Amino acid sequence: MEMARKKSKRSAPRDRWRGRPVLSALVSGAVFVVPIALSIVAATITAHLLPRPRSAGWLAGWWVTVLVVPTVVMVVTERLARRALPLAVLLKMTMVFPDRAPKRLAVVRKAGSTRNLARRVEEARTQGIEDEPVVAAERILALAGALNAHDRYTRGHGERVRVLTDLIAEELDLPPDDRDRLRWSALLHDIGKLAVHPLTLNKAGKLDHYEWEIIKNHPLEGAKLTAPLAAWLGEWAKTIAEHHEQYDGSGYPYGLKGDRISLGGRIVAVADSYDTMTTVRSYKTALSPAAARAELAACSGSQFDPRVVRAFLDVSIGRLRPLAGPLAWLGSLPFVGAIPQLGQTAAVLGRVGAASLVATGAVTAGTLNVASHPTVGPPSGPVALPASAGPQASGPGVSGGVKQSAPIGHGTLDGSVGIGPDPTGSTSTSTTSTTSVPSGSGGSGGAGSDSGSGSGSSTTTTLGVSLPTAPSTPTGVSVNPGDGEVIVSWSVPSDGGSPITSFTLTRYAGGVTQWQRTFTSSATSHVVKGLTDGTTYTFTVAVANAVGSSPPSAPSPPATPFPPSLSIVNGGTQAGRAQVGDQIIVTFAPAPSPSALCGSWSSTSYPDLIDSNVVVHGSQASSGDDIVTVTDGADCNGKFHFGTIDLGQAGYFSGTVSFGGNVNGCTNGQTTGCSTIHWDGTDTLTITLGWASSVQPTQPAPSVAVYAPSETLGLPATISSAMEVNF
Repeated sequence: MEMARKKSKRSAPRDRWRGRPVLSALVSGAVFVVPIALSIVAATITAHLLPRPRSAGWLAGWWVTVLVVPTVVMVVTERLARRALPLAVLLKMTMVFPDRAPKRLAVVRKAGSTRNLARRVEEARTQGIEDEPVVAAERILALAGALNAHDRYTRGHGERVRVLTDLIAEELDLPPDDRDRLRWSALLHDIGKLAVHPLTLNKAGKLDHYEWEIIKNHPLEGAKLTAPLAAWLGEWAKTIAEHHEQYDGSGYPYGLKGDRISLGGRIVAVADSYDTMTTVRSYKTALSPAAARAELAACSGSQFDPRVVRAFLDVSIGRLRPLAGPLAWLGSLPFVGAIPQLGQTAAVLGRVGAASLVATGAVTAGTLNVASHPTVGPPSGPVALPASAGPQASGPGVSGGVKQSAPIGHGTLDGSVGIGPDPTGSTSTSTTSTTSVPSGSGGSGGAGSDSGSGSGSSTTTTLGVSLPTAPSTPTGVSVNPGDGEVIVSWSVPSDGGSPITSFTLTRYAGGVTQWQRTFTSSATSHVVKGLTDGTTYTFTVAVANAVGSSPPSAPSPPATPFPPSLSIVNGGTQAGRAQVGDQIIVTFAPAPSPSALCGSWSSTSYPDLIDSNVVVHGSQASSGDDIVTVTDGADCNGKFHFGTIDLGQAGYFSGTVSFGGNVNGCTNGQTTGCSTIHWDGTDTLTITLGWASSVQPTQPAPSVAVYAPSETLGLPATISSAMEVNF
């Protein structure tokens, strides 16, 4: 018998996982219990190791330490324990792999924490995942495990949808190979949400238009992430991109209708909707299994495939009820189901309960430790008081009392305990110790009593420690369009107490989300490339530190990329001849700052330069093309930064010529003969030629002029004109 057992074990398939639900439940329970147990142990040890308090200030510090140490232990161990949550999910799975199944622990190690999740998702989206299916499956599964921490409101959703999908596939009598691949698609159907900012996913209130468009893009993002598995998954790979399509064609992202939607997409749509309806969320109540089934039946033929709905309704409620979990079952009860915040309330109650256990352990340990120390009080014999101290109390002892209040978060330790986030956004730990010593007659009682008929003095000591929080929303988002690109800039919030480690940039066109990327950087600007000239875009920015992420910013002003341009326009009487009135017009993309052009200009003030300081120079080189430069030696705090224009041929100038400067019509307050420089405040610089120092020849042949900006402007490339007759 033993030999047969060993043989069976050796012959078990190596390309699949078997579900381990009991072990999964043990891991999940340990994640909750271990941090609490360790924090209570830390409270007890801390209370007994600290020396006994001998003064009010010492007593205050003693209580701070006894409360803070176990709290820190619980927070740290809870964060570490949460890394085991992906293992609990994987232990429940029954999955087949393209080749040999990886070890679950290896997948969990690759899942890691959410701290580098954004970087890993970005690498997967931009650089791709290995083409070898077995390697891709392991990496994608690691990302799927991290989704539970990324999207808290739908934790466990993918696994429940996988199980529901399996029940439907069983009713539809799908072949085993198809069911194996459908399990993968069902499990990974929401993996595209990894590309969505967690603050958008976990938002308690209603999503705005921009946020909803971001959410609607997750099926396509999921298809990109799972592309290396597409060949192995075959027809079932389409499930991930099509699980939000609706039978009547009103779904997204493609608007497919009827049987044009893949069978996997139609099956997962039913399973996904049922789990959403029966799961408690912060923004809705949970429906009972019977009510959710009735809703599916009502939407059959419009939102859902009737054949799939019939198959799902053939599954008994008894098989469905355990999948919803205890909170959904509780939410389906009368009266309780009407509480929209049930899920959030249960989570808060769980944390408050855990915190209460920690604080109770700390208080109990502290009380035992304080009680074991001799009471600090007056000697039993007579006490000599200074003459100014007033009459001695007639009672048998000096009345004294210690009242302690140690709020943690917005809870208090003054007869009650509470642990939670500060509503102002910062987490603080403070202790207030008040010692009252009545000095009048009639005092009574011993240590611990603050009653007495006389007056007394009070000493208050407050100790505070601020902990880092997530940053607030970025402000001042601005845009600078260029040729096929836009420079997006923003101001970083100074709060949070922890350095910015990454930012998430979202691009919209026509109100629809087109692109979202997270970058591991503390930069305050980014160049978004690959844009279409003539299309208008807006952008939002969110930043993150080691604690968490900010909400997305308000949308930026609209930005329309366009190519830069150079035009030399005839404003005089003779085409091809440089003369007064001709104009050089440069449209920058991206635009330099006004102060880079002229030191006296700013983003809000850029008066025209129109005096004898402005000179346009034309020169005929001994060989090569004629050149144009522009100078202003006084109006710009030293120099006007322009660059040079190569006219593409010779024949425009005789030697060296100047336009404007000290010429007739540009002296003694006159400006009619001056050259002028005008900045439009956005992206266009116009230079108008003044009187020439001498009459210039005519060059009627067309040419292409090329403008090379000054290095001071920081522009990336030269700007060319069209083939035309210049001047």
